[in-house]
Amino acid sequence: MFTPRLLRRPAQRTVLLLATMLALAGLSTSIQAQSSSSYPAKPVRLIIPFPPGGPADVLGRAIAQRLSQKWAQPVVVDNKGGANTLIAAQEAARAAPDGYTLFMPLDSTYTMNPALYSRLPYDPIKDFASISIVARQSLVLTATDRTTFKTVTDLVTAARADPGGINYGSSTTSTQLAGELFTRQTGTKLVQVPYRGASEVVKGMHSGDVQVSFDGIAANVPHIRTGKIRALATTGPTRSAALPDVPTLAEAGLKGYELVMWNALSAPAGTPKAIIDKINKDVIEIVQRKDVKDQLLIFGLETAGTSPEEMNETIQRETAKYAPLIKELGLKLD
Repeated sequence: MFTPRLLRRPAQRTVLLLATMLALAGLSTSIQAQSSSSYPAKPVRLIIPFPPGGPADVLGRAIAQRLSQKWAQPVVVDNKGGANTLIAAQEAARAAPDGYTLFMPLDSTYTMNPALYSRLPYDPIKDFASISIVARQSLVLTATDRTTFKTVTDLVTAARADPGGINYGSSTTSTQLAGELFTRQTGTKLVQVPYRGASEVVKGMHSGDVQVSFDGIAANVPHIRTGKIRALATTGPTRSAALPDVPTLAEAGLKGYELVMWNALSAPAGTPKAIIDKINKDVIEIVQRKDVKDQLLIFGLETAGTSPEEMNETIQRETAKYAPLIKELGLKLD
């Protein structure tokens, strides 16, 4: 009888341990379910890393307004512009992980800033929980009516004949990288002229300081319509719904060329998965509405709506794509 007793005690302990683990798992699931079903029980803050009025702000407010209606709780937009989105990202990273602070980063917040800064006040992976990529936008390669460029081929031919003789305007790291990818793939040399914003790039185009530009679609559409600026190509994998008659750079002969900017929704790391899943489901439903699509298309934004997993994969893929190029070019924003 002695041996069976020795065998029985460990077995009893194992059973007790398993029972405890199952009970804790059940309790955790129950708590998450309760937090999800009652969420939100108070106002939610949405941090946008840009000042009011721009495409990112319009996107954030469009989503916030409809989430407020859906949740019967205010979703309050908090504009925290400046420092290439660092100020807003740092504040969002430090917020309580309870679902009551959300953050709308730009792609570069997670994929480019780590290579642009020696020290970041946040960790793109450890400090945030992905919710969804909510909108994407292609950039547009344009030329002024002062030039003879009507196609990408025209530009490439002229640039090869006069290396360094053509200036291109850009206003962000993303638009500068678009130009660098273009020159590398075409074997040309264009001179980059940096500007503070898209409207300043347009002014540079009109004044003749730059002949071409890589920039956002929204700021250029009015001038494309008047003919003062010509749209040569867009940078996405497919044509932009905002400029459906304009070919992509891939269609224009640059096979594999792709650069797309995106806006997403995140929460502080540690936010319960049940809450993340609820927000994801509700946001995807909102961005698929026709009125939302139409409202945002004016700004060149095309609504998306991905899973958290798809967003994480995009961050990893694009970080691997852009970080070596940023390092090679010696770009730093410290």
